[in-house]
Amino acid sequence: KDMLDLDLDMEADLGIDTVKQAELFGMIREGFGIPKQESISLKDYPTIRHCVKFVMDSKTEVRGQRTEDRSQKSDDRSQRTEDRSQNSEDRKQKTEDTSSLASSNSGVAVEEQLEIDVASIMNEIKNNNTRHIRYTTAIKEMPVREEIIKKLDPQRPALIIGEDIELIKMFRSEFSRLGVDSIVITSGDTKIRGSYIVDFNDINGVEDLIKELSLKKNIGGIVYLMGVVDKKLDNDIDPFKELKYYSMPLFLSAKYFHNSLSNPSKDFVTFITVVTMLDGGFGYLTKETYDPIYASMYGMGLCLRKEYEKSVVKVIDFNKGYDKQSLVKRTFYEIQYSDARCSVSYNLDGKRYTMVALPELVNKEKEKFTLRGKKLIITGGGRGLGALFAKIASNRWKSEIIILDIIRLDDNAIKFARMSDKELENYKMNVLMAELKKEHQKVTPVMLEKEFTQIKDSANLYKTIKEIEALGAKVHYYNCDLNNPAKFKEVMNEIKNKFGRVDGLVHFAGIERSKLVVDKAMEEFFLIFNTKATSAVNILKENIIEKNGLWVMISSVAGKFGNLGQSDYAAASDYISKLAINLANRGMRAFSINMTAIANVGMGIRPGVQTFLKSQGVEFLYPEEVMNALADEISYGDVPEVVYSASLGKLDLDKQLAYDEKFPNPASSPAVSDHSFHFIEKIEQNSKTEGFKAKKRLSVESDKYMADHSINGTPLLPGVMGLEIFAETVAAYTGNLPLKLKSVGFKLPVKLIKNKPVDLDISAVRDDKNIIRMKISSDFINPKGVKMGDTREHFFAEFDFSSVSFKSLELPKIKDKFKYKSDKETIYKTYFHGPSFQVLDGIISVDRNSVVGVFKKPMARLLGDKDFKYYFHPMIIEAMFQTSGWRDLYMDNKMTLPDSINEVSISDNNEDPEKLFTYSVFKGLNNYGKSVYDAWAFDENGRIYAEILDYVMIPVNVL
Repeated sequence: KDMLDLDLDMEADLGIDTVKQAELFGMIREGFGIPKQESISLKDYPTIRHCVKFVMDSKTEVRGQRTEDRSQKSDDRSQRTEDRSQNSEDRKQKTEDTSSLASSNSGVAVEEQLEIDVASIMNEIKNNNTRHIRYTTAIKEMPVREEIIKKLDPQRPALIIGEDIELIKMFRSEFSRLGVDSIVITSGDTKIRGSYIVDFNDINGVEDLIKELSLKKNIGGIVYLMGVVDKKLDNDIDPFKELKYYSMPLFLSAKYFHNSLSNPSKDFVTFITVVTMLDGGFGYLTKETYDPIYASMYGMGLCLRKEYEKSVVKVIDFNKGYDKQSLVKRTFYEIQYSDARCSVSYNLDGKRYTMVALPELVNKEKEKFTLRGKKLIITGGGRGLGALFAKIASNRWKSEIIILDIIRLDDNAIKFARMSDKELENYKMNVLMAELKKEHQKVTPVMLEKEFTQIKDSANLYKTIKEIEALGAKVHYYNCDLNNPAKFKEVMNEIKNKFGRVDGLVHFAGIERSKLVVDKAMEEFFLIFNTKATSAVNILKENIIEKNGLWVMISSVAGKFGNLGQSDYAAASDYISKLAINLANRGMRAFSINMTAIANVGMGIRPGVQTFLKSQGVEFLYPEEVMNALADEISYGDVPEVVYSASLGKLDLDKQLAYDEKFPNPASSPAVSDHSFHFIEKIEQNSKTEGFKAKKRLSVESDKYMADHSINGTPLLPGVMGLEIFAETVAAYTGNLPLKLKSVGFKLPVKLIKNKPVDLDISAVRDDKNIIRMKISSDFINPKGVKMGDTREHFFAEFDFSSVSFKSLELPKIKDKFKYKSDKETIYKTYFHGPSFQVLDGIISVDRNSVVGVFKKPMARLLGDKDFKYYFHPMIIEAMFQTSGWRDLYMDNKMTLPDSINEVSISDNNEDPEKLFTYSVFKGLNNYGKSVYDAWAFDENGRIYAEILDYVMIPVNVL
């Protein structure tokens, strides 16, 4: 009570951050019945006195003079702050003088014993959660499904920032064609009208110019071209220097043009477009190394999308060598017409992609790396997740752990470590408070809390070290500020002299301070970026990790999906993720983990942030499940980037995370929502690198339709159900429901001899060209349970993620009234198919070159009383098969069955329409005397639902 002063700064003196201030302001408005005012800024109400005045002014409807004369108070507060700062420095010096351990912090803790409850620690590190949280990142084709037309404001100029003068001129020309003027900021030597030449190395000069322009110009949008550059990962890489040069102009332009971008004119949009030229896949596709500075632009751009809701925000990556004129056209298409997706990329063929995160199990069959008995550096390992991981590492591998953290380990740490919470609180309010009052004229809550936090952090660090050691590891602690070059170099030299090169690094170090771009100071951006990103590169330059050692970067989903107020954190996070990918491209064992919100640590402790994230549908993970997953990744993982997450809710606006709470159960697939798979009964393996394996028991009881697909009394698995199995395999393996399969082969029939069940093995592997090769096989097991003979391969197929484009052709014209040349009864007196597979209602025409038929959904159901949910239109394709076969039967008097397909495509994964037309074109016989067809299914409006190219049919007597 005696510490409260109406003029104390809420953040600096009372420790109330901007998130809590916003909550407090909302409570004040609600409590006093004050209507919401859009123009209010928290910066105008830094003290309790300001808040009181806001209430008084609002209640008495006095709107003129909204503030008191704050300048004198500000001067007084500044003077008091300086006085406190000097007193703090004096106290700090006193602490350093009295604590030799704090000045060295070289890994040798004080020798007094502290009682450690090992059972309690084991319970702390144990993971009791069974949900799936691991996702691997990939580039997925993402064509525009539905265009959204946007109009650019001709009264507002566009701001173009870049260095490629030729490209800038192209953008200016396109804006001019649209009646939009443009302003250019560039370092290039140019006489372009409306251009401003700057030195991007002088970030303060760039800031001054952008700030000046923002006072004069009301822009319509930003085209940011600093990423259209070829940057390699050089040995002399300087993240901080490159951040200022390549990325900070984006931050500054968004910051100072905030009002322009946030207030579009009626019927028009504003825009922020970040263009890079890396690999057409945000650095995921190339196997070459590149400067991770591109990633800082990606992370920042994704956050701008969240903060500038009224702007069209696009982050676009093009493949190197992409035609510049085409690049300009694609960029304008994204701004003016495409969908709302923020992050898109284009390859050299002009196909559109995005980054997705797909659920994938880690294969624990074989350990790929171990830290058993090895030396491991953990930055930020003194508390939080870093400390928890150190305990898990100690328990698993008995490693020699070297912790780097900013916490000072004082001589008297053990004294406070032995105190109970009640004893610590008593010390704080009585002993420490009395000491501070002797040194300071006025003791604020922030001052008291700061001093007490140092004591508590030191005590907790001591306890943490002893707990890690109790689990089997030897621990060395180094007090090290990674942003202090001299101290960093000193610690690195100490480690090298004592240990030589060590076996691995897990880089937890980082700071997060959520503020919107408009409110964030550039210096704070630098602090957050350097602590996480620049420090990682500095460690790399020290050559302190063995050649075959481990590199782990602890990153955040903010860099993958963006988040409010985290532009700096996202820039740093994606930077270190891409750094890990680059190290992996060099052949090193390196990867990053990108974590969602974690309960009980970091942001998860702050009530305001926690409440906000939960309101957005973000599901928190628990520290122990994430850190155990990280330990598994070190031992068994084989990809350079993983995402650990549950549902991201509204944080994932474009649904890039293929979240599936049921994964890896067979019913799970993000693409098929709540529907289950009929054929994927049990998944045994699902790994991007190791492949996919599943089981299906096929029987006449579970698959009643097989009785309607029998030859000479023996049920056969229909070829179209083989296609359906492959479609389900792709969906379960990748999260994508396929629209096209290639290189399909029906090698050996699946027969239920004497109606006995068959256990199918369904497998898939992905090759280095991202082609998924699948097969269906089985083994013959005798009555004694012994496998007889070799494994039988029945069907095979490929999936390659390419888009669907139907062949251009002239479909037959169907008269309003037509007669069947062969009706359904006639057809199925000849064909062997039973009711559920009688998919043809009739044949309209047939000659030597083509056949036209009519598909109609059978009344009989596949499972007797119902159909199962299928995704690849097997019944429509069956009608196309039967239509093609009818020509062989009618013209050549031979029964033929499916042999192979070059390519089969469908328009969607929806339910079958009730009726379609089928059209099959005979292409002749191949070298083996087999019939070859192209076939289509289409509706009365000529819309194509399915297409088969090079469908080969084999005469029955050849089987």
